[in-house]
Amino acid sequence: MLVKAIMIPFNQLQCLTIDNSVDESLNIIEENRLLSLPVVDGKKFVGVVSKQYLFEQYFKNCDNKSKEEFLKEKIDNYSKASILTIGPNVAIEDAAALFITSKYRFIPIVNDNDEFMGIITHQAIFKEYQKIFGDRENVITIYTSNFKGAMAKIADTIAKAGGNIRNIVQIDTNVMNVQEIYISVACNDFEKVVNALKRDGFNVKTTEVKKD
Repeated sequence: MLVKAIMIPFNQLQCLTIDNSVDESLNIIEENRLLSLPVVDGKKFVGVVSKQYLFEQYFKNCDNKSKEEFLKEKIDNYSKASILTIGPNVAIEDAAALFITSKYRFIPIVNDNDEFMGIITHQAIFKEYQKIFGDRENVITIYTSNFKGAMAKIADTIAKAGGNIRNIVQIDTNVMNVQEIYISVACNDFEKVVNALKRDGFNVKTTEVKKD
């Protein structure tokens, strides 16, 4: 899945413009109960401004300018234009990796013309992974060193036992080429599916989610 499928689009976002003053920007950030906001010039993404960064800049330069002078300055002078941006066709797993290795609260998404399309957040990716792993279905975990060969047999076994595969997630354990496969299965008899897989020689761990 690509980030454009789960991004918050530009027209649904509260943004700052390059014409906003520092004072206006702080008020907008506070009113929306946020820590930072994107800065735009029309449809063009300019950067990001956070409350913390503005406070740091004020105390850093308070000997050279008054509070009133600082608050009247244009926010464009303080937007962090160097923040990482990504394109709309980036896979969500790649975006997730960027969050893990950075302190970003959100990642701006821009097109090839540097037009601001929206943002991707931690929460959006986390919710999507919840769907992938399945929070309302029975989940099977299988370990194998031959993913391609095993997957065909697993799918056939599950189908013959009356199961329907809803989601599959493959994770490399980085140990002797062993792959960890999470499979969310919809079925009337989960135990029958598990036993069929075990009879076919698979090392199966299960998580059975009870329906309401």
